[in-house]
Amino acid sequence: MKITDRLYGLLQRKTNTTVFIPQIDGLRFLAILMVVLYHINIFVTVKVPFAFTRPTADYWWMFRLLDSDRKGVFLFFIISGFILALPFARAARGESKPVELKKYYLRRFTRLEPPYFLVMSACFLGILLLQGNEFAATFPQTFSGLFPRLAASLIYMHNIIFPQYLSVNPVAWSLEIEVQFYLLVPLLVQVFKLPAIFRRIVLACATAGFIFLQHHFSLPVDTLFNYIQYFFLGFLLVDLYLSEIKFKFPVWASFIIGLLCLLFIGYADLRARNYLEYIFPIVALGFYLLVLTDSLWRKVFSLRYITAIGGMCYSIYLLHYNIIPVLGNTTIKFNLFQSYPLTYFWHALILIVPIVLFSGIFYLLIERPCMDKDWPTKFWFAVKRFFGPKPLPPSTAE
Repeated sequence: MKITDRLYGLLQRKTNTTVFIPQIDGLRFLAILMVVLYHINIFVTVKVPFAFTRPTADYWWMFRLLDSDRKGVFLFFIISGFILALPFARAARGESKPVELKKYYLRRFTRLEPPYFLVMSACFLGILLLQGNEFAATFPQTFSGLFPRLAASLIYMHNIIFPQYLSVNPVAWSLEIEVQFYLLVPLLVQVFKLPAIFRRIVLACATAGFIFLQHHFSLPVDTLFNYIQYFFLGFLLVDLYLSEIKFKFPVWASFIIGLLCLLFIGYADLRARNYLEYIFPIVALGFYLLVLTDSLWRKVFSLRYITAIGGMCYSIYLLHYNIIPVLGNTTIKFNLFQSYPLTYFWHALILIVPIVLFSGIFYLLIERPCMDKDWPTKFWFAVKRFFGPKPLPPSTAE
């Protein structure tokens, strides 16, 4: 077996069902790539130690693409809606057994909580150890001052309890939104019991309706209300996917359509809160369906190492935001260029390698074992064997 095959087998995510859709991990790769490149862009444009013309003027085409804000996270929300709704939708169609809610909630907890708890605790300790460092300057420098923020994050309530402050790991805001969605999934998936045409109309109207409500009724805290339309897109994607609705284009047309969708996703500015917020879901849904059903884009998003990196996106997401400043505050001093594009690519290259490396190690040691639904039972059995009474040696006859 080739080394590359072994490496891929080592990195490939564990699944607890026979249903594995590699393109979904490919789409996860796209989402995490947007998130990481965005945070590197922020770091480089703030920290670069020499002056250059603001990139929005000279290199707007590049800066606009990299300055993706939360769009990468929105793509993750669509995937979450798809993945969590899929077994419920199959059950509603009579294609599988009903989902047991106890197992559903337990699986969410055992799959996501250990990596989250370890990373959040490490961030908490890191901030305390880096007292006086600019990386920790925005946080309280004492245990008593910082611990409440950690505690709020560990119960997924930081957005609500401390809306004006950063979490010990700032990217955790989106995980709190995800948890709110997880809790409501069993209620929301009742939509799949409706007739096909009616449920699609309901999901489409709910998507547009919540965008409208968000424009006119803002909340002082970040909650699921602000992003629920993207999860509904995942529901609609499930419905269309299971109904075997496919795009059938010539290869050249498929390539052009997919490329245009990617460009729109990359360049659409959703911070302006205008009509683009209504168009973005349509384009994203169309592109996701293209990736799931079109032969060309299905192959692209099923490439082995794209899916391998996409499969460990949770580890990358949890770790990258802290790796960037910890390493970048040193590497930012090593500059070879005086232009924005070359400077960005140089530092992105320096930072992406350790981000993937450290995230990969964390994924193999912590996250991937947690993908086994039986890991708590196996862990408890191992603990009992280790701490339990040791068997006596066999007696020998005198």
